[in-house]
Amino acid sequence: MGLFNVFKKKNIVEENEQIAENDPLENFPELLSAKLLFLDKPNLNSNQILTEVKKHFENVEHSFSENSLIFSFPDHPIQFADATIPVQCTIMIPDQGKSEVELPDAAFQQNWHWPEANQIAKNCTYEILVTDLMSRTLPYKERLNVFMDFLVAVVNITQPSAVYSSPAQKILNPLNIVSTWETDKIQMLYVICNVRLYNISNNIDDKELLMDTVGLHSIGLPDFQIRFSTADENEIANLLWTYAYYAYEFGDIIVDGNTLEGLKTGSKWKCEKQFSLVGPERIVVNVTPD
Repeated sequence: MGLFNVFKKKNIVEENEQIAENDPLENFPELLSAKLLFLDKPNLNSNQILTEVKKHFENVEHSFSENSLIFSFPDHPIQFADATIPVQCTIMIPDQGKSEVELPDAAFQQNWHWPEANQIAKNCTYEILVTDLMSRTLPYKERLNVFMDFLVAVVNITQPSAVYSSPAQKILNPLNIVSTWETDKIQMLYVICNVRLYNISNNIDDKELLMDTVGLHSIGLPDFQIRFSTADENEIANLLWTYAYYAYEFGDIIVDGNTLEGLKTGSKWKCEKQFSLVGPERIVVNVTPD
């Protein structure tokens, strides 16, 4: 693959013997959402979507209207003080007659994984929004599984030309979303996470780059950022993906002063939690090369 190969992950050595309690620097889960983009208005068959969703969820309740399709999953309950309700996922349909795609500028800036992404998205004229609801208090792994199973079901039936991930600020090939998710789900973060590259130098002769992850914050985990000047960008990108999957596996356990293995075996790069240098504003683990 090309730049930022998510498959090339290496082992890391961590020194996270102390787990912070009540760490004030933390991200709180946000809405998970994706825009499905179409060249022309699709034929949204709610019954076909329901049938496909039922392939992923044994128990499904639904409520359909002109502008929204709501699916509830009783096997994934959320407990409130006075009630228990099922997690929901929705498909929001534009008002009749609306035919336009609205994406932020950030959507077109960091699509290293799919060279055709920008042009295909700009050619699209219709969008639908897929989100989760009432799910932020679910354990993040369970929550991501629910959202991804639902998203893949909708993509399989509607066949969009592109998908914009709001948490990751990137445009995705729908075929890749389905294939990566259905291959033993080995790339849990493919849809909701991205690795980005920025030149933060003020001086042409003194190059300084910043690379970070974005999207982990949406499930309540810290993102990561690294400032560097001489390292290979692809190697830093692969390292950030490794850190991202480490955080996904073990949770928000990195505290100030812990170290993560860097590019060289046995190297120890110091960690410090701080506010991100590049938006969206969120908490990141700033990793400093030794």
